[in-house]
Amino acid sequence: MDYSKLKCEICGEKFTENDDVVVCPECGTPAHRKCWKETGECPNKDKHSKDYVFDGFDIIKKSAQGISDDKEENKENSKENDDKIRILIRSAADDAKICPNCGHKNAPNANFCNHCGEKLEDIPVREDFDFAEYGELKLPPGMPDPLGGVAAKEQFEDDVSAADMACYVAVNTPYYMKAFRAVKRKSNRFNISAAIFSGVWFFFRKQYKVGALVFSIETLLYVLRYYLSITYSLKVMNSVLDKLGLSMENMSSFTMEQYMKMSAEMQKLPASQQILAMMPSILLFVQIIGMIILGVFANRIYYSHCVKRIRTLKSAAAEENLTKAETAQLLNLSGGVNIITTGLLLLVYFFMFFS
Repeated sequence: MDYSKLKCEICGEKFTENDDVVVCPECGTPAHRKCWKETGECPNKDKHSKDYVFDGFDIIKKSAQGISDDKEENKENSKENDDKIRILIRSAADDAKICPNCGHKNAPNANFCNHCGEKLEDIPVREDFDFAEYGELKLPPGMPDPLGGVAAKEQFEDDVSAADMACYVAVNTPYYMKAFRAVKRKSNRFNISAAIFSGVWFFFRKQYKVGALVFSIETLLYVLRYYLSITYSLKVMNSVLDKLGLSMENMSSFTMEQYMKMSAEMQKLPASQQILAMMPSILLFVQIIGMIILGVFANRIYYSHCVKRIRTLKSAAAEENLTKAETAQLLNLSGGVNIITTGLLLLVYFFMFFS
């Protein structure tokens, strides 16, 4: 990109062919990337409300026309900026504006391409979340306080505020803001959803690695329980009932005396057979204990996940020079919940526990 006919609007120096130049996504004003990072904002920011467009935009546009002529060179120049995490973030939302000139992914509310300066067509920003005021969530109808009494500026970590967490959590924020505050204060809140749905809940909250581990363990326990029940327990139980002249079909109507006889007969069996017969019940007990443990620690695990992801996303946002509003939108689009995958796993989950 040749900006040699223009000068940096921050330091006043003319650009050279080797300068790393960025343009304001709202008005197209060019500046050295170093200068932009030092000031953190567009030098013509005060004119944005007046629909200001940089005076030298036509020159920038003409200079940008040559970018698409050499695709390989364009890939070389944009390689550093098109970091995997940023591509993932931007591609996750269909709202991202793709530059028709150079193919660069821009923030949904950008007016100019951050890479080549091309004018971008307007794409409506999501209206279900208020990104205009970073740290202040839009109040849905009937919800008086989406932060559950926690101040938006409260710091859960040095670089992660309650507003950051709320933007990333997105769904059921009042509960999780209180839960995260409890985690920060070395207290705890039992997560009933995580206890009941276990692995499925982790997938729902986009904690895929932990979800895959928990769901795999649950599936393994279910398969073992089912296999031992069919292979050993039912056979042993039927053998004992046959000796007493009883049947599994009438077990619900057994008297206390019949249960006592059945128990006495079971105790006569070798220890190995008794253990195998009881193993399905033991495995079910292990699953229930595991669910309780997950309910106790789920909020702590989710808290750590959110902090890690928010730090990664905010770092990427800083490298892209995103505004606070764009950063809030980025957190919200990357976080939230995964409904489709959760629905499919929920069917498997109910089959395992209620079949």
